[in-house]
Amino acid sequence: MNKLYRYILSSWKAFVVLILVLPLLAYTVVNWLENKYSPLPYKGIDDNWVSKKNAVVLMPFSFIDQQHKVYNSDAIKGKITVANFFFSSCPTICPDMFRHIKKVSKAYVNASDVKFVSFTVDPEHDTPERLDAYGKLNDIDPAQWKLLTGDKKDLYRLARKGFYITATEGDGGPEDFIHSDRLVLIDRDQFIRGYYDGTSDKDIQLLINDIKKLQND
Repeated sequence: MNKLYRYILSSWKAFVVLILVLPLLAYTVVNWLENKYSPLPYKGIDDNWVSKKNAVVLMPFSFIDQQHKVYNSDAIKGKITVANFFFSSCPTICPDMFRHIKKVSKAYVNASDVKFVSFTVDPEHDTPERLDAYGKLNDIDPAQWKLLTGDKKDLYRLARKGFYITATEGDGGPEDFIHSDRLVLIDRDQFIRGYYDGTSDKDIQLLINDIKKLQND
C-alpha cells in the first residue's frame, strides 16, 4: 500500500511539473522561432510599423567621411546598413554604443553586403580629421564603417526625417542638439527595418540576428 501511495504521489508531482513546464517550453520554442525566422517589419510614418507598400524610404544624403571623401546614400544602395548618431567628445553613451557596434561589425567583418555609418551631431567640432582620429582610436576600418560630418541642419534633418531617431522637433540651429543611443537597421532597398538600444547586449544580439535575416531575405 505504501509503495502504491508513493507511486501515485510521485506520478501526481510529475504531472504537475509537466503541466507547469510545457507552456514555458512552448513559449520558449515559439519565441526562438519568431526571433530566428519571422520577417522584419517596415518603418512607416509616425513611428508605426507597416507593410512594405506603405514603408518610408530613407531620404538621400551626402556628407564627408573621415578620409575627406564624399559619401552619399548611393553608397549604401544594395547594402544592409547599421546607422547611428554620435559625437566624438561624448563621455558616456557614445563610447559604450561604439563598443557594442564593434561587436556587430566583427560578426560581419567579412560580409561585403553589411556596412556601418555613424553621423556626428556635433559637426562644428567633428571635422574629418577629428573623426579620423576617433576612428583610429576605436580601431574602425574605414572600408566597412564610415564616420560622417557635414552641415548641421542637413544632419539633423536626416536624423529626424530620414532615420526618425527622435520625436523632438528642431531646426538644426546653434541651440539644437540630438543625443540618441538608437541604432537603425536599413535593408538593401533603404527601408528602415529595426531600431535597437546601442548600449544593450540583448538588443545587439538581436541586431546581429536581424542582419542575418535580411541577408537571407
